[in-house]
Amino acid sequence: MTDVWLIRTDILLPRSPALLDPEERARAARHPEGPQRHRFVTAHAVARLLTAEAAGLPPERIRWRRGPHGRPEPEGLQAELSVNLSTAGPWALFAVRHRDGGEDGERNGAIGVDLEPVPTDRAAARLAARYYPEAESVCDAEEFTLRWTRKEAYTKAHGGRLADGLRTHAGPPGDPSEPPGPHRMHGPLGPCTVHDLPAPPATGPPSPAPAPTRSGRGCAPTRTRARARNRTRCDPPPTADPDPD
Repeated sequence: MTDVWLIRTDILLPRSPALLDPEERARAARHPEGPQRHRFVTAHAVARLLTAEAAGLPPERIRWRRGPHGRPEPEGLQAELSVNLSTAGPWALFAVRHRDGGEDGERNGAIGVDLEPVPTDRAAARLAARYYPEAESVCDAEEFTLRWTRKEAYTKAHGGRLADGLRTHAGPPGDPSEPPGPHRMHGPLGPCTVHDLPAPPATGPPSPAPAPTRSGRGCAPTRTRARARNRTRCDPPPTADPDPD
């Protein structure tokens, strides 16, 4: 079973700073005082709370270990849970999967998610030409972002290097008005089933509280279609290595 939450991070929860571990507090301190730091703190505090709830533990018992490319997993719980976090502006996307062995032997049910801003068409064309396979190198900004979120969610689910994920064909973009159904990806890191999820709104008033909201589309790589955010989830299962968050 997988749950995915879309979290508004622009308001700081009263307990958020106290929930972070020393490494997270040190990372938060590297952000300038203001919205960037508040968003980091809220995203990581809520991720800890949701992981603790899924594990049936108090939040202070959650400890993180990192894989070779920075992917964090809850220490001592890797056999039970796979979690992943992605952030973009005032939004965070967080997924929790209760491991059930996965399908077709895919990393024992690991999960990855990604949430990205949609770039300008010019930036998208430049990045696609540099990083994507030739068949995907010509695309508009929406198609570029859809594929990028699929590729990064795929990479994060496998705990691999983004350079390998970017070389993987992400499949057809589908109808922009409707998120496509699950898509199967095969690449150097292994197989992965990708689900495109609805985008958070591009603009809007801040939420009265940064309470997590369950996404209505399931749980693995995620992409946003609004011209502000893009998200995708990958069930197995860039920049350099995937953003560990």
